[in-house]
Amino acid sequence: MPDPDSSASRSGGRFGYTIGGGVEWAFADKWTTKLEYQYFDFGKVRLTDIEGNDARVKIDAHTIKIGLNYKF
Repeated sequence: MPDPDSSASRSGGRFGYTIGGGVEWAFADKWTTKLEYQYFDFGKVRLTDIEGNDARVKIDAHTIKIGLNYKF
């Protein structure tokens, strides 16, 4: 069983991709509301901690945003 106090780190840039979409609705003369979704994927990386334990980590995220806008 790996020690929970052990740690691993890695630095550097990653290439990946993102996809998403959204909708915006004008419900009054100067007001809109919006809903957006975005998915980020930067692949997998292999990490080795100081005790020699290996782990493959998937680097991805899903985001959902809601907004309320006033147009000046």
